[in-house]
Amino acid sequence: MSIYTKQRGFTLVELMISIVLGLLVSAIAVQLFLTSQRSATVQQGMMNLQNSALFGLGTMIDSIRLANLNSSQPFIDDKVLFGGVILSANNISDHKKPDGSLNFTIGDDLLTRGAIGSSNLTDQKSDQLVIQYKVNAPNQFDCEGTSLPQNVYVVQRYFLRTDTNRNDPNQPLALACKAARYTADEAKTNTTLNLTGNGEIIIPRVDHFSVRLGVAYDGANNNCDAITTTTTSGSPPVTTTNIEPDTRLDCFSYMDIEDYRALVVEKPQIVSVQIGLLVRSTDTVGVNQFFDATQTYKVLNVDAALKAHNSNNLYLRSVVTQTIAFRNAFGIE
Repeated sequence: MSIYTKQRGFTLVELMISIVLGLLVSAIAVQLFLTSQRSATVQQGMMNLQNSALFGLGTMIDSIRLANLNSSQPFIDDKVLFGGVILSANNISDHKKPDGSLNFTIGDDLLTRGAIGSSNLTDQKSDQLVIQYKVNAPNQFDCEGTSLPQNVYVVQRYFLRTDTNRNDPNQPLALACKAARYTADEAKTNTTLNLTGNGEIIIPRVDHFSVRLGVAYDGANNNCDAITTTTTSGSPPVTTTNIEPDTRLDCFSYMDIEDYRALVVEKPQIVSVQIGLLVRSTDTVGVNQFFDATQTYKVLNVDAALKAHNSNNLYLRSVVTQTIAFRNAFGIE
C-alpha cells in the first residue's frame, strides 16, 4: 500500500514579503553604516583642527613668550637693539658706519609686516611676525629643529607659504617658520641676516594669518597719540610741547602692524602681541550641506569671506586667536 504525504512551502506572497523586509533591513544597515562613516570622517576632521590649533599654535606661543626675556632692555619698539619684535634693522644690528648710520641691510619682506603674505580670504593678505629671543638654557632648539648654543639670539619669522605637496581648494597654505641666529658680538659686525627660504611648516593648513601689536605709552597725552607734556612759561608766555615720560604706562590698545609703523610721533612700547589664524582641516570631511559660501571669517582686524572655490565645502574651518604678553616689556626706557 502506497502512502502519499503533502509537501508545503512558501507562497509567492510570503516570499515577496520576506524579500521586501530583507531589503528594508539592508537599507537601514547601509544607512547606519554611511551615517557612522560620515560621523567618523567629521570627527577626524575636527581632530585635525584641534591638533593643528592646539599643538602647532602651542609651539609658536612658547617661542613668542621667550621674546625679549632676559634682554638688556625691558621694553620693545622699532629702535631698541635685541628687541623681542623685529620691525627694523635697528632691532638686530648695531654695526655702524663712520657717519653713524647703520651698516646693515635686510629686506622689508623679512621683518614684521602687515598684509604682505598669501591668504585664501577675498581681497586680503596675511601678516608676518618676526620675533627674537636670547637662549639662556642648554638643550634648546629653534622652530626648525636646530640645536642652539647658549647666549645666542634666535630670530624666527612666522609667515604663510604654499605647501607644494598638496592639491587643495584655493592655495594649500601653511604656517611656516624660518629661523636664524647671531651673537651679541656679531651684532656689531654683521651686515645682513639670512631669513629667506621656506622654513619648516608649523601648522599644515591655514587660510589666513593676522597679527596685532598690543601697545602702551609712558606718559601719553590726552589723545593717546604721543608722549607729550605742554608747559607755558616766560614773559610774554610761550607754550611748548615736550616729551616727558612719567614712568607710568597709559593708553593700552591694539594696533595693526602697518598703523604702528606709520606713526611719525614717538611710538608706544609694544607690550603684547595678538595672533589670529583661520585653520582648515587637512583632509576632506565630505560635502557639508550647511556650508555658506558668503560667510565671513573675522580674524582679528580682518573680516572677509573665502575666495570662491567648488571644494571649499569639503573642509572644516575654525578661527583661533591668542594674546601673548611679553614678560620683559613693561619697563621704562
